[in-house]
Amino acid sequence: MKKKCWMLTMVAVLTLSVAAMFTGCSNKNDATTTEKTTEGGSSTTATNNDLGDDVEDAADDVADGAKDLADDVANGFDDYDDAHDYLINKLGSDGNGQYEVRNKDQDVTEYRDGAKGYHFEIYDTSKDSGKKYGDFYVDKDNGKIYKKNTDTKKVEEYKAKK
Repeated sequence: MKKKCWMLTMVAVLTLSVAAMFTGCSNKNDATTTEKTTEGGSSTTATNNDLGDDVEDAADDVADGAKDLADDVANGFDDYDDAHDYLINKLGSDGNGQYEVRNKDQDVTEYRDGAKGYHFEIYDTSKDSGKKYGDFYVDKDNGKIYKKNTDTKKVEEYKAKK
């Protein structure tokens, strides 16, 4: 989990560095352009935003999103949608499957003694199989993913396929 947080942070830093390079290195003027125009005898001033401002805003948005994701993973999830997105992205990065959540229950569930999280019934929809892949839980407090073992009926920490 810490490795993923570190990787996410490094991606955000790299993105910001590239954005700063494009916006800051060749920007010797003011970031705006002012033109004088005359319409019907009156003078107006028009100010146009530079592309650099837009790139900087986009880089800020990416950095904020990466920070929010890292905070969610490190501190657990406060809502079902964030936990859902995290689980589906994690499962998608582990293999070739395409996954779908069925029987959605957005309430916090106790899946082990004292441990609470969000329950997801996952089905593999790749190649139109539609087979149940398993019952997964995303811990509300620490963001770890757990899967119910079909043989032992115990909930165990999910090990990603490599």
